[in-house]
Formats: sequence, structure tokens, C-alpha cells
Amino acid sequence: MKVFFVLITSLTLFACGASSTKGKWNEEDRKEALKDVKEFSSALETVGSAKDQCFDCYIDSLEKIYDNYDSAKKLNEDDRLSILMDCAIQYIHFD
Repeated sequence: MKVFFVLITSLTLFACGASSTKGKWNEEDRKEALKDVKEFSSALETVGSAKDQCFDCYIDSLEKIYDNYDSAKKLNEDDRLSILMDCAIQYIHFD
């Protein structure tokens, strides 16, 4: 019976997963943010192969401000693009 209780408790904790906090989002929030920011990839033509670095920078920037991605999704499109462009400036290059 003890083993059953421990197993159920462990599965419950595992299923719930770690929740996101400001500065440390869980993997689910980071993946959702990445999926959404990739919609703006056409705005990053000047960074070439550094797009992934820009995406990481964008997610890291949101993560520092918001407790989770649901909170960050309340940003309007202009604010999202502004954050992304700030990241792009770090990785801009001229071919």
C-alpha cells in the first residue's frame, strides 16, 4: 500500500510539472513563446542565421519581466516587435 501511495504521489507531482516564475519559465511556456515569436521571423531578415539567437533573446527578455507566457501574451504586437527588434540589433550583420 505504501508503494502505491508513493507511486501515485510521484506521478501527480510529475504530471503537474514545474510552474513558471519570473526569471524561470517552464519548458512548456518557452516552447509556446518560441512558436509565437517565429511568426515574426520575416522581421529578422537582417540577422540572417542569427534568428535563433534573436528568438532566445526575445524569450529571455519576456521571462525577466513576466511570471509566465500567459501574462506575456497580453503585450500588443507593437510591443512584441519592439522587444524582438532590440534583440535583433544585438545580432545584426551586413553581408
